[in-house]
Amino acid sequence: MTTLLAVNAFGALVLIGIVFSILISRSRWVLLPGLLGFVYVLFWGVWQVADMMTGVGINQSVLFHFFSGTEDADYRQFLKEIVVFAGFVTLAVLVLAGSVVKAWRNRVAAKPVSLTSGFLPSLIGCGVVIVGWLISPWHLNLLALKDSYVALDADQTRKLRALYDTSPRRITSDKNLVVLYLESVESTYFDERLFPELLPALRERRGESLHFSGIAQTPGTGWTIAGLVNTQCGLPLATPGAGNNDMGRVRYFLPKAKCLAEHLQDNGFRTVYMGGASGKFAGKDRFLEQHGFDVVRDKEYFGTWKGMAESEFSGWGAYDDELLEGVFDEFVTLSEKQEPFALFALTMDTHHPHGHISPSCRGVRYRDGKLKSLNALACADRLVSRFIDRVRASPWAADTTLVVLSDHLAMVNDATPLIEKAARRDNLLMVFDSDIAPGERRVQGTMLDVGPTLLSLMRADTAALGFGRSLLEPGRSNQAYSRDYFASDDVMEYLSFSRTLWDMPQVVGQIRSDGDKGILLGGNQFEAPFFSVLNESNKVIELYFYNFSQHLADLQEGVRYLYARECEEVKSPSPGICLVAGLKGVGEKVFSSTELVEGVSALEAF
Repeated sequence: MTTLLAVNAFGALVLIGIVFSILISRSRWVLLPGLLGFVYVLFWGVWQVADMMTGVGINQSVLFHFFSGTEDADYRQFLKEIVVFAGFVTLAVLVLAGSVVKAWRNRVAAKPVSLTSGFLPSLIGCGVVIVGWLISPWHLNLLALKDSYVALDADQTRKLRALYDTSPRRITSDKNLVVLYLESVESTYFDERLFPELLPALRERRGESLHFSGIAQTPGTGWTIAGLVNTQCGLPLATPGAGNNDMGRVRYFLPKAKCLAEHLQDNGFRTVYMGGASGKFAGKDRFLEQHGFDVVRDKEYFGTWKGMAESEFSGWGAYDDELLEGVFDEFVTLSEKQEPFALFALTMDTHHPHGHISPSCRGVRYRDGKLKSLNALACADRLVSRFIDRVRASPWAADTTLVVLSDHLAMVNDATPLIEKAARRDNLLMVFDSDIAPGERRVQGTMLDVGPTLLSLMRADTAALGFGRSLLEPGRSNQAYSRDYFASDDVMEYLSFSRTLWDMPQVVGQIRSDGDKGILLGGNQFEAPFFSVLNESNKVIELYFYNFSQHLADLQEGVRYLYARECEEVKSPSPGICLVAGLKGVGEKVFSSTELVEGVSALEAF
């Protein structure tokens, strides 16, 4: 809170300086501080809202969802953030409009101006903005994110390829696997000093499990799709481009990765995922379907197959009581078939900032009920502990390994002031298995180590997955990502390597449209609108879905680019989606939607 007040106080001083320079300037140069002030206030607003959601300003998760859009998100949960951002946008527009009006009046007046009343005030205003920008936390956030987009040299690439383990696995366990991800439920909530009697049932169940402490949150983790990629593939989530993108709008999601469900599938396990939210959000459905899941059931499943009306959903989708009932039914069905299976599920009611209360929990409150996120957790305590009990009391308990874990640490919610009092924040990981003794295991690990730990539980012949290493391995001498994180806090080269696993296409042959918004480039398909940067070999090296003009302006002279968007936006009379191919500083070609459907030669484009 102190940091936030300091940032806003400093921002207000910068804004006062900008406004003052505009008011005293008598030249048309007054447009410069107005334009820079517009950008400054806009980024101030972006950072403010990002900090309201993450607690750490602009990070990987903010960029991912900013560039991805937020299809099927529950916007009602973020009304405060929307209002705050709208206020900053209004303020930014007022600064720009004020400078335009002042410039027009100065021009109309047409009076001779001195250096001190003309150019100098505008120069001072620009200097105030520049200094303010360089000191600002959003500038520091962006610099830190930029460092994660460094190119790997040959030695780094060889090192990381040697550490990145995707070799075939032989799994010998005769047990089935059930994995339940709990949205934003971290170990901190079990701290009785901070949250007395918040999770009494789950605390009791945790004491009956093998549970881990010391699983940290690191770069490339920290939001739901990242948590799935971390634990399923042993990778930090990083995407191509100068920011994280909507990779759900790309046909192939991390096509060069090899993930946990694929190894299970290769060993004869039927793999099923169930979640109450839409699978389209952040490209989750494509990730799951392309990485080893035979069946993916999401909000659409509960709406269509379960016959649930829209009024029976929360803003995100099916409530957790309905989800967990469906997961248990699926567990029974799969168990009765007496064939190997792995069942994964993800809850949603505890999503920040306020959570949701399942219908069966109406009236459940934590203490005075003022903190809505803790009311949602009190409900989760009831629902999740009941699910654990049902699985463990079932006829198939001895044949089942049940794992309950976080997808990531809690983002900013109404209980954040309490969470921040914790000496350390860890992700949750509990294992229930009749052949494994309960107790606490203290480790130095990350979410990337969860997948290989599950492989160890399933008696795989190799306790590694991607850059992750099993938390059950004695000594953990062969650590990769986690070792470097705890040794130096620097894992940027791992993010850069992860980015290469998207296998962006080389633009050769024909570029075609599917007649709608799909554009086929090489062996991949992107959904328009998109903007891509190509290297000398016509390989896509960066990909964006917003802010085209900014990305184009940032390119160096002579760099190739290719983008697709509505024809009217590129001043083409053709309806539909047009293609633009260009060489920065040289020129560009526009291809109509008709030409794009028929096919545009890559040679013709460049």
